Amino acid sequence: MGCWNHTCAVSNLHITAGQDVVVFLLVKNHKTDDTSFCYGNALYNPVPLPFYGKYDDYGGVEDCHGFGLPIILDELKQRLYKFGQGANEYHDCEVTPENLTIEKLFEADHESRLGIQSPRYRSTDDYNKNKLEEIRLEKGLSESQQFELDRLAAKIKNEDTFQQVTHVVVHGDIFKAITEKWYIEDYVGDGKGTAGYGNNYNHIYLKDIIDSIPDYIASRKKELEELATIDGAIGARLRRMARRDSWDSPNLATKWLNGFDGGGASGRPALINVDEHIGEYIDAGDWVGLASFAKEALTFAWVNSFMSYTRKIWVKQSGQGSQNSEPLGYRVLIDAMAGILDAEKAEYDEINAEDEEEDAITG
Repeated sequence: MGCWNHTCAVSNLHITAGQDVVVFLLVKNHKTDDTSFCYGNALYNPVPLPFYGKYDDYGGVEDCHGFGLPIILDELKQRLYKFGQGANEYHDCEVTPENLTIEKLFEADHESRLGIQSPRYRSTDDYNKNKLEEIRLEKGLSESQQFELDRLAAKIKNEDTFQQVTHVVVHGDIFKAITEKWYIEDYVGDGKGTAGYGNNYNHIYLKDIIDSIPDYIASRKKELEELATIDGAIGARLRRMARRDSWDSPNLATKWLNGFDGGGASGRPALINVDEHIGEYIDAGDWVGLASFAKEALTFAWVNSFMSYTRKIWVKQSGQGSQNSEPLGYRVLIDAMAGILDAEKAEYDEINAEDEEEDAITG
């Protein structure tokens, strides 16, 4: 199938053979023509665990490793959409839970034969069809509404349960910069912070969140130990509730893991239910496993936030089949972006200086 340079899902930079990459699986949304583009998962929902390897020059990744990798493969096997050997022995590969290895995953993805069964998927069109059915039964439909109902019924008639799974890669150095150098400004107010206007903000790095995992684990253990003395249904219910993370906790890991509880405004990530896995580690008393799982899930959450802050979308990148590595276009783009951001910062600094001067006079 020939060799080519891969494309970084964040920077769009070329990735050449042997370069370190971070892999994120994506699950395609149905009915994407009706999807809002408010969030980065408008076309694909990302799987909330990364894994790591080196680009193999053929669209796949080799030397794959990472705590999340066996979890991802296990979840895929449980919901895998099976393919038999097709007529083309070179491209229509067999895909079954029994033969799904990491190598088979990339082969099946390349041939568009990697996916999960999604029989309970409820699309926007399903919802609209049901609402129109309610109107028809209660009030009767106009001619145009009946036409719309017929159109929707025909559109969702396809009963195939295949939901595509694919992958994207992030250049190792881009991933390193995001996870080590990027930070989020957290408003604390009253001059209690260390940065920003009036020292009202703190800078939070991924390292700060990861470093809070031991305290997160300790608090979960303490909560469960205190609730262990309560018997019966009430005790069981309280222990289930204690497994949920609080959005307003002072512990950063707790606060960020809460974002997986229901998915927030941008929707729950695909394939892996983070909350369920956390509950399983807690029920088993596997605190080492929980710490490792939390670290990978929080790393995903951090990269996902970066995608949101920089208005990027989870989607397959163009350039498959190309060996182009021309740098000029990237440098022109980088310089133009830097110029725009510098001008915006200068304007912002000027406004802040005027505000501080006014505060000094009136204060």
